[in-house]
Amino acid sequence: MKDAKASGSEPLEDVPKPGSVPPVKITGVSQAQLSNGVEILVVPRPSVPRLEFRLSVPAGASMGESAAVSELFAMGLPLGTGTMNQSQLSERVQDLGGSLQVHQDHDRLFIQAAALAEAEEELYAILAELVTEPEFPAADLATERAKLLEGLRMAKATPHFPASEALQSAIYGDHPYGRSEPGETAVRRTGRAALLDFHQHTFTPWGAQITVVGQVEPRRTIGRIRRAFSNWAGPRRVPQVPAVRPIGSDELLFISRPGSVQTVVMSAASGPTHGHPDHIAVTLATAVLGGGFSSRMMNNLREDKGYTYSPHARLENHLRDGLAVASMEVRNEVTAAAYAELLYELARLATTDVPEAELQTTKSYLAGSRVIMLQTQAGLASALAQLRAHKLDHRYLEQYSKQLLATTAAEVRAAAARYLAPTVMTTVMVGDPAAAEGLDALAPVRIQRTARRR
Repeated sequence: MKDAKASGSEPLEDVPKPGSVPPVKITGVSQAQLSNGVEILVVPRPSVPRLEFRLSVPAGASMGESAAVSELFAMGLPLGTGTMNQSQLSERVQDLGGSLQVHQDHDRLFIQAAALAEAEEELYAILAELVTEPEFPAADLATERAKLLEGLRMAKATPHFPASEALQSAIYGDHPYGRSEPGETAVRRTGRAALLDFHQHTFTPWGAQITVVGQVEPRRTIGRIRRAFSNWAGPRRVPQVPAVRPIGSDELLFISRPGSVQTVVMSAASGPTHGHPDHIAVTLATAVLGGGFSSRMMNNLREDKGYTYSPHARLENHLRDGLAVASMEVRNEVTAAAYAELLYELARLATTDVPEAELQTTKSYLAGSRVIMLQTQAGLASALAQLRAHKLDHRYLEQYSKQLLATTAAEVRAAAARYLAPTVMTTVMVGDPAAAEGLDALAPVRIQRTARRR
């Protein structure tokens, strides 16, 4: 007869405890600023013979005259220059053993590139030409416009789109963070001239930041960047996103979508961003609430009640705030019951200290994940590029785990009470009208009968 413990019929008694989180050390950091305002940070990380390049410009989705212009600009930038079309650009980057991507968030546009270390100088030359002389060729731009329109149509056909759009509007009002996705008419009307104007007046070197991590020699790298990017010119001003003055609502907005088999539930509130004294405590509170498979939303709403498959909570970091979001998709018949459990978990987090074992597990997970991410050249480059926009640098990364591990249960509770309590969260739901039954016992409800299933 086999031993019962060995056969797996009994639970293991000795579960390994998480080890200590290794310290983060970022050495050899060099910084410089070009005469046109571009700020440079170089970190040697010779683990592999490659380099990671990040260019961050204050030209995000909340900048410019419209969301259509900013989104099409980001899509159109990699289409080439006057001397190389999109295919030639792609081939040249691939010949360097590299990659090139352009993406944006609300605040900044990022050019993310990589190459073999031996191709460093040529990579900078290609990227500098792309930054200073984008062509936005009409035929290729038309293709990107069609892609954007199709993507918008597909997004609008999902219940998540109106939920997210309504939630942003309710919290931010007419602030740029509340800007909705571009309408189809605006996208169709946005042509090459609008993108060139955006390039001239918004996509400028003042406020731009270059981050390089990899097998590099900092002094030589700064010299190469200087030669490549010194000719980049533009107005001597840095576009600014205005301060956030969140509005919010204690009224639950239920958007009718007849025929939906599930209800999308989104609750959110404006909170602190990177560098704020409360940011780490809110990060911990959000992770305890719904940051992983051992989170409270997962244990309660999925494992115990079976109301939903993948409830989660996250903290979206903007330049001017951090948006704490809890979301889930639930069966129509349990919409009110599931929302009641979410309110319970939010209230519990805001009024009761997280038990030490649960808090330590969450801290270890967050700190360990950060350390693992920073071990790669790409992870370190991306983290530094994001933080530099918040006027933070490598020292913040070095101290992050220490500050995280030192955060107390009382601090987490206080942060949750300030930013995650049921009374400060704004909630939007999208679903079949029948799913709204019973919600008025939990909160004032406003029914919006505009969404239709497509």
